[in-house]
Amino acid sequence: MDKHSIPHIEARVLNQPLLLEPGYAKTFFSALAKRMQLAELHDAAGQVDPDEWLQASAESYGGPGNRYKPYMVKDGVAVIPIQGTLVHKFGYLQPSSGMTGYDGIVARHRAACEDPDVKGVLLDMDTPGGEVAGCFDAARQLRAQAESSGKPLWALCYDMACSAGMAIASAASRRLITQTGEAGSVGVVMAHTSYERALEKEGLVVTLIHSGAKKVDGNPYENLDEEVLARFQAETDSLRRDFVALVAEHIGLSGAQVLATEAGIYRGEQAIDIGFADELVNGNDAVAIFAEHLRTGRASTTVGDTAMTTQTTAAAQETQVHAATPIPAAESAAERRGAEQAHQRYSSIMSLSRPGIEAFVMSLANDQSVTLADAKMRVGDELMRLATDRVSTMRAERNEVVTEEPATRTSGSSMQDRWERNEGGLQSQFLDYEGFVAFTKANDAGLVRMLGQKG
Repeated sequence: MDKHSIPHIEARVLNQPLLLEPGYAKTFFSALAKRMQLAELHDAAGQVDPDEWLQASAESYGGPGNRYKPYMVKDGVAVIPIQGTLVHKFGYLQPSSGMTGYDGIVARHRAACEDPDVKGVLLDMDTPGGEVAGCFDAARQLRAQAESSGKPLWALCYDMACSAGMAIASAASRRLITQTGEAGSVGVVMAHTSYERALEKEGLVVTLIHSGAKKVDGNPYENLDEEVLARFQAETDSLRRDFVALVAEHIGLSGAQVLATEAGIYRGEQAIDIGFADELVNGNDAVAIFAEHLRTGRASTTVGDTAMTTQTTAAAQETQVHAATPIPAAESAAERRGAEQAHQRYSSIMSLSRPGIEAFVMSLANDQSVTLADAKMRVGDELMRLATDRVSTMRAERNEVVTEEPATRTSGSSMQDRWERNEGGLQSQFLDYEGFVAFTKANDAGLVRMLGQKG
């Protein structure tokens, strides 16, 4: 360090308010103490020995044997940061340039699992997601490594674990989330850019010389035709099903429950209610909470307004050995039933969601006074209202009067028969019979435009 820069640093950091995390502040001033010729260094706990503090701080990464560790270890918890865009075969252990590699995540976790100083691993996550390539394999590898090592793997959403980040977080046996943390987005997106019009405007022609009918499908020099678009959509849908299956398997929800989220993003308590997170925490307390769990085997779970404390089998046996007072079995069972019922009610109501009424259904699910039966009735009413509004809007747009169609097309008896026979899987396409009737009448009136139809 240039000695002439010391006065400048002193002016910037001494006698000035700083926004520094206390541990980092200790490290910062300990490193500068001798260069700034500081006689003593004090914090709220008393005098700090700069040499001892720097050694302790360094050992949290390297250990007393000076073996480099690509993670920080505190109270037996290895913290693995996962930040920015997630990419395949990045080639770096640590996050860099706004990206984190799946290979780096797996490698750091493997090292932590083999480290005798580590009792558990915490994934510190702040990522919106990333590439599909490598994601599912990384999530399954993390789960396998944790199970084979016997060291718990937890994830902390601080403050984002979305899409591919949710896939990685699902590998953890427990997921913590902050009040503002966002989790979910279990879906797939694909973008295509076409420069066809721009090239025409500029008078440019791009000729693709290729062998194989599908070789240049999706190229940016021409618009997607319907066949290619349909194939891309099918591939995207297939990837989503794989994604849903992975998350459902790891976090203990059904595939239908995860699908019902429609790739929604949930914040804080909402993520807990939907099943994407287990406990609301202050991000600064996460390591201490995990360390306490490693010592005692206890972990609190929050589902909606219901909180419960669970205890692992090993910890329960240890409690008996030390003659500590156990949690009353009846109370614990009641809490579990309450939590399970609350979660089941929420998931069942959320499964009623349909495009256009996601927020409405979520409001019902979050209202503890609404039963599942009430929700079904109110969702049916809302769908009927939307269908009626849509017909009225389309009628106004077309400026025509809808007349009664012959009874042979939409008679009540023929529609009832079709519904009862479940013709063409009707009952899986509509929430109820009334919705089917409303759609059929609108379709017969020529007010329903099918996907891809022009006009």
